[in-house]
Amino acid sequence: MTLSCAALLFSDGFKSVPLTTLTETVVVPAPRVEIEPGRWQAIVIHHSGSHTGSADTIARKQDRDWGVPSLGYHIVIGNGNGQHDGEAIWGPRWYAQEGGAHVANREPGRLPDAAWLNQNAIGICLIGNGEKHEFTEAQMRSLTSIVRDLEKRCGIPSSQVFLHSDLLPIASPGSKFPREMFAVEISG
Repeated sequence: MTLSCAALLFSDGFKSVPLTTLTETVVVPAPRVEIEPGRWQAIVIHHSGSHTGSADTIARKQDRDWGVPSLGYHIVIGNGNGQHDGEAIWGPRWYAQEGGAHVANREPGRLPDAAWLNQNAIGICLIGNGEKHEFTEAQMRSLTSIVRDLEKRCGIPSSQVFLHSDLLPIASPGSKFPREMFAVEISG
């Protein structure tokens, strides 16, 4: 028997796309929202830096610590410790097609700068700390599927899919992120 759930709408605007069944991870494409041609030009992959968490806990922390009034990422993918393993939560910024708050200031003169990246790049956060642990298979399947779908729908080339650490001297999504495998998966 397959267990599936309807999309959840939380009072703060988060919507969950169910990705798990009792026997396997089912990858669901991005929710259909009107995307202006050329609106999104890049994707940036992050990690939460903690073993547990969810889109809701990240949003509360970003509001408390940085004064960000809404989840700064467009998408958060759970690891089973606070959010279902492989489950993608599409935040309010995705549904409103608003810029994110997921890349901090870069060195002066480095282009694209953080403002451009936040305005034009889709921010995806994997729950976990890629410096300490590998991400789950379900997370990586979901991430790969979501990125491939967004590349196709938004016309984003694979060369414009960045790890956060490609942009800043930061350990996100971490040394245990399967960089080469992911690059092959999204380019083919």
